[in-house]
Amino acid sequence: MDNAVPRAELSVGTAEHHWPFSKGLLVESLLNAGADVDRAASVARAVERALLRRQQRVTSPEQLKQLLVKQARPLLGEEVARTVEQQTAAFEDILVQTQKRELPFSRGVLARSLEDIGLTPKDAYTVASMVDLQLRRGGVHHIRAEAIDDLTEQALRERHGEQMRLTYRFLQANRGRLGVLGSRSSMPTPFSKGILVQSLLAAGVAPDYARKVARSTQRQLRGAEDRVVTRTQIREKVEELLRGEVGPDVAARYRLLRVIRRPPRPLVVLLGGVSGTGKSLLAAEIAYRLGISRIVSTDSIREVMRAMVSPGLVPALHASTFNAWETLVPPEQERPTHPSQRQLLSGFREQVQQVSLGLSAVVRRSVEEGVSTVLEGVHLVPGYLRAEDFSGAIVIPILITLPSDDEHRRHFEARERETGRNRPLNRYMRYFDEIRAMQDYLEQLAQQQGVPQLDGLSLDESADRAVSVVLQRVLVELSPQERIALLGEAEASDLEVRTDSN
Repeated sequence: MDNAVPRAELSVGTAEHHWPFSKGLLVESLLNAGADVDRAASVARAVERALLRRQQRVTSPEQLKQLLVKQARPLLGEEVARTVEQQTAAFEDILVQTQKRELPFSRGVLARSLEDIGLTPKDAYTVASMVDLQLRRGGVHHIRAEAIDDLTEQALRERHGEQMRLTYRFLQANRGRLGVLGSRSSMPTPFSKGILVQSLLAAGVAPDYARKVARSTQRQLRGAEDRVVTRTQIREKVEELLRGEVGPDVAARYRLLRVIRRPPRPLVVLLGGVSGTGKSLLAAEIAYRLGISRIVSTDSIREVMRAMVSPGLVPALHASTFNAWETLVPPEQERPTHPSQRQLLSGFREQVQQVSLGLSAVVRRSVEEGVSTVLEGVHLVPGYLRAEDFSGAIVIPILITLPSDDEHRRHFEARERETGRNRPLNRYMRYFDEIRAMQDYLEQLAQQQGVPQLDGLSLDESADRAVSVVLQRVLVELSPQERIALLGEAEASDLEVRTDSN
């Protein structure tokens, strides 16, 4: 099943402000203290097991550090354990005091400022990591911004020479920093042009314009001094720039996307389609544009179910969808080279029905956790997972198809090359007629169920269309009160008129 699920259950922080548990940060903390990689990984796994046994969903950084030291002592020795205890762990914040507020130190933010002075991304991140390592090995938890600048200048001089150090000092003296204050936490977070570009792309803004608007937003908001702005201020500035650059329709679409990122109910996007239609790539692109971190493949659900149920008990589950019909042929009958339409769809429906049980459990889990999810796979057949069965989620089915036989074959050929023959072409070509017949069946069901279809589009075009489908569905699901609260009365009325006309 989704490999991200178990780790997502463990969080670090407080009940109000927490983030996912990461073994990688534990390993980094141990490496900083002088441990080797293999034993550091063993300790990190031991800590994770201990947290899972406790069944404590949120662990404070202090508790996590105590547990890390406890697990490190028998495996790495007293000296390393004591060093870990004295240092600032990678999962602990180092708070930087600016003129007005405290902000958590971020290697990423420092690296981006170093890119502005001409360093490559790799070199910028290396210098930022040198500063981070020095702070953590020194056990620093609070530091002034000026001291961070001094350490950065030292690292630049050591690695890139005096000229680069002087360039950094000049730019720092003439550039402010921008922090973002969210509604759910009193701790500001660094402004990210990358996150803003992501949301602009989802709103249909061309990449060049998206980057231009993100840079202009940062430049106009941060001013000449350190300052913190609210998300509302960022949204208003972005919408102002969008109206001037690309028009009011895209500005309205961007505003609606804020709802997608904090929907009244979790989104569950069901991306169906037969093998070779590009569902996996499209699922990743849709999830990126909508800010959804959880992607689940129906193949992974099927693999889990196969491990639990023997082939002798449920043989159709252990076949592919396009040859599951073979398991339904009685032993006394001769198996044909190709099945009849009835045989093919009987085997297909048999497997879909079985896998749908696991898919329903995934959707229910998303509802319980309030986490949006993108599901992709051939088992997402229109009509099997019905939106009305999951009232706690906004379920959005979409079918991906390839009308052209030749284009479909080219997709299989490309996939064989890209996967190093792990998904051999000859296997799919043997059953190509069956796969095409299954697609015809899915298209008929989609038409009957009113499921939107994306036919033979490029990745960008399909992602744009899919995001539009999601936006439209969310807008329909919102109550009038929710629309006004989230979008404002004038915009809510305008969008309601557009929805009714469609």
